[in-house]
Amino acid sequence: MKQDKTFERIESLFDIQLLAPVKVLVAGCGSGGGSVALQLVMSGIRNFTLLDRDTLGPENVIRHVCGRRFIGSKKVDALMEILQDRNPNVNVKKIDTDIMNFPGIEEEIRSSDVVVLATDNEPSRYRINELCVKNEIPFVVGRVFTRGIGGEVFSYRPGLGCLACLESFLQRTTYREGIKEIDLVSDEEREKIYGMEVSEIKDSPGLVVDISFITSFHTRYVLDAVARRLKERPKYLHLIDENYLVWGNRPVHPFKKHFQLQRFTLDRQDSCAVCVAKGGGDV
Repeated sequence: MKQDKTFERIESLFDIQLLAPVKVLVAGCGSGGGSVALQLVMSGIRNFTLLDRDTLGPENVIRHVCGRRFIGSKKVDALMEILQDRNPNVNVKKIDTDIMNFPGIEEEIRSSDVVVLATDNEPSRYRINELCVKNEIPFVVGRVFTRGIGGEVFSYRPGLGCLACLESFLQRTTYREGIKEIDLVSDEEREKIYGMEVSEIKDSPGLVVDISFITSFHTRYVLDAVARRLKERPKYLHLIDENYLVWGNRPVHPFKKHFQLQRFTLDRQDSCAVCVAKGGGDV
C-alpha cells in the first residue's frame, strides 16, 4: 500500500495524531468560516460539523474558498468537498439549517471540542456564546471591520470572560441588522484596550487579502483552544496568553499605521448576565 504523504511536510511541526479525535463545529460557512475550516483541515483536524443554511452565489466566490463551479450549491456541501479534497480521510457532518431555529444546536456544541463562530449576525453569535458558556465549550469568533480596514478575534476560554463580557467592557451598542457600532469610550478605556481612537467600527466585508489576516488569527486561536483541551500538547504549538486581539490592516481611523496589533486578556465581568447565570450568581 502506498504511504499517505498528505502531512509529510508538517509532521515535524505538529503531532498530527494528537489531533485525530478533535471535533470542530463550524458555525457559519461563509468567507470567514470556510477559510478557517480549510486552514484547520490543512493543520491536521479531521472531524468537522458544518452548520449553515446559505447557498453560494456568484458574488461570494471572489472571497470564498469555494470557486465558481460551486455556484448554486449549499455552502455546507461545497465546503465539505473542498475539505475532502485536501484530506480524503476527513469526516464531515453537514447541517443545512438556520442556527436560531435548529433545536439540536446545544447538543452539537456539547459534543464539540471547540466552536468556530463565523456567523454574520448578533443573535446567532450570542446564542452560541450562551450555550458555550453553559456547557463550558470554548469558541473563537472573528469579525472583519468596515471595508477590511482591520478586524478582531476573540477566544472564549471557560472561566474567563465571554462575548457578552467583551461587548459590555467595550461599551458597545446592540447590533442592527448585522451592523455593529461601538460607543465612544473614555480616553482611559481607549488607551487600555486599543491604544488608539475608537469612535465607530462597523462589520463589513473587505478584500480577501484583508479578510485573510483575520482568518489566520482566527485559525491560530482555534488551534490554541484545541491544544488547551488535549492531554498532550502538540509540539511547537505554544499557548497564547491573551484571548482578544485587534488587528489593523492599514492606517484608516481608528488605526494609525499598517499592520497595527493590539492584544488584551479579558476576564469575567461582574455585570455579565451570561456569566452570572452560569456561575449561579457567584462571579
